[in-house]
Formats: sequence, C-alpha cells, structure tokens
Amino acid sequence: MIAPNLLRIIVIGAGLIGPRHASHVTQNQQTELFAIIDPNPAVAELAESLKTLYFPSIQSCIDHCVSNSIPYPDGAIVCTPNHTHTRISMELASHGIHLLIEKPVSTIPEDAKALKEYCQEKNVKVLVGHHRRFNPYIIGTKENLHKVGQIVAIQGSWCLRKPQEYFNMSPWRKDTKTGGGVLLINLIHDLDLLQYMFGRIHRIYAELLPQQRGHSTDEGAALTIKFDNGITGTFICSDNVVSPFNFENGTGENPTIPKHKELAGVYRIFGSNGTLSVPDMTLFHQEDSSWTNPIHESELNLDAEKLPFDSQLDHFVDLIRGNVDEPFCTIDDGISALLCIDAVMKSIETGMPVVVQDVKKIHSSK
Repeated sequence: MIAPNLLRIIVIGAGLIGPRHASHVTQNQQTELFAIIDPNPAVAELAESLKTLYFPSIQSCIDHCVSNSIPYPDGAIVCTPNHTHTRISMELASHGIHLLIEKPVSTIPEDAKALKEYCQEKNVKVLVGHHRRFNPYIIGTKENLHKVGQIVAIQGSWCLRKPQEYFNMSPWRKDTKTGGGVLLINLIHDLDLLQYMFGRIHRIYAELLPQQRGHSTDEGAALTIKFDNGITGTFICSDNVVSPFNFENGTGENPTIPKHKELAGVYRIFGSNGTLSVPDMTLFHQEDSSWTNPIHESELNLDAEKLPFDSQLDHFVDLIRGNVDEPFCTIDDGISALLCIDAVMKSIETGMPVVVQDVKKIHSSK
C-alpha cells in the first residue's frame, strides 16, 4: 500500500545508473519506487529485490494503472541509452509524468528543443540530471570562488580507465551514433560544471587523444576553453588511461569507484589573490601577493555528508510539489552543455577553434 503523501516514482532503464537511482528512491522518505521499466526480463529480479513492480515498457505500466484504476506515477527518472532520451521522455510527458532526465538531455540539440516545447505544452516539469551541481564539493567551490580574487584561468581533468565490461554490458557505449564515447558520456558533466561555476563557454579548441580500443567512439580529447567573461582554461578527458585525476576518485561520489583520500587538483582555479584546488579544497594565498613572500595554504571546510543523488532527488520532489519555481538544471542548461560537446566534435573534425552556439539561437531557429 502506497502512503498518500509519498510521490510515486518510476525508473526507466536498469543499466549502470538506473539501479543507483532506484536505490535512492527507496531510501528517500518522500518517495515510493512504483516500478522499474526495462525491456530486459532479467530486470524483474532487481525489481523484486527492491520490492517494487516490473514492466517491460512504459505502455505496460500505463495499462496496469488504467486496469487497476490507480493514478499514473508522479515522476520518472530516465536512465536509458543517450539516443533514446528524447523519445522516451516525450512518451512519459504525454501522460503528464514529470521528468528527471539523465544527462545528456538528448544527443541532438534540436531534439532537446522539441522536448522542451512539448513538456511546456503538457505542463510537465523537467529536471536534467547533471547531478554534480548538487555535489558538496561543487557547492563549496562555488561559495568560495571569491577568495581567489579575479579568476583568470582554470585547469581540469577527467581521466581514468573504464573496464571492458562497461562496454560489453551496454554495446551502445561503443557507437558514436547511439551517444557513446567519453566526450558525450563524461566530459559533458565537466563542461556543465565549468559553465555553472564560471559562466558560458564562448569558444573551444579540441584535439582527439590516441585511440586504443578499436571502437568507433572517441576515447578522449585535450581542450582549450575561452569563456564569455575572458577566463581561459585547459581540460584533458580520457576513459582509457590509468589515473586518479577524475571527479569520482577525488570526491568518492560513485560507490563503484574508490575514493583517493589525498587526491588534489582535479580542478585548479587561478585568481589574482590565490588559487583553489578541488576536491582537496586547498586555498593557496600569499601576503601582499608578492613572489618574495612564502605561499600559504589553508583547507576550506565543507559538509560532504549528503550524497548528490539524494539532494537531486529532494529537489525533484520539491519541483513536482511546486515548492521551487525552477529546476536547478533546466533543459536549456542541458542544451548548453550539449552545444559545448558539439563544438568539441566540430573542432576535432576541422582542426580549428569553434565558437559555441548560443542556446537562444537554437530556440529562435525554426
């Protein structure tokens, strides 16, 4: 029996990230996991272990609700392969089900635009799952940016080695056409964070890293980045090198990737009054900002207890209930990050810097 004050949530897709979302839904005191939906019948065992329903399709879930005279679910978390996000989200929205869509919001900016318009028409609320915005390390970084003075440059990396099993369990990850590749799967997280912290990215130049697996997808790139406000940065991304210099190893955010206890400098933020290293949250500063004086360091305190998936789910609940007016990460935010990835791809193809298209131009085009 579902308590009347709980929001009923369904999880669509039971690959790598779906079960994590499902687990958080079961643990949240404001939500009830109504069902897991996945075409793979083996997922029924996962649903049973979580004491919830299993359906092979969205339509079968809707049919169940109709035949049993129960309301449709309040919200859905879309965790399907990247290239299916728009189609599946529109199907859910057609039934008035509010959406938390795993990033990327789509693989094509124009499809994301169409999704936004359709959800507005159906009065469906949408939160895009760039969950790192809810990470305490990012919250702490954003709150302390003023301590470095005028930000001049940033340096970042997301580098690790994914096992072959990661690709075997979901073959779409091997194919660029279905949204595979480290740039669209992983780099998009970091580009969203960089824009969230430092403003819109204006221009990107990217060089593809050497490929070793033999898949059609990219394995990484080295980027130079120029922001609208003049900040310049560099970023290296790879999913085929042995390295702890990535967000997950640094923060312990992902339970499958062990936290490196003393990792420093996944992000470095250089300013006129100091430099901030993340996720170790070390602030380097200097008296009178003179090279003749020693550089001091201080560790910034933050509350790292709450998991970002929990905070994101709480926000989704507030969004559905009308406790907040706007999602913390909008469809436009998702499109903006996707346009950055498009610029990366075009730069790799042309060997030239590429100006990132503005979201406003996407919406003004017909």
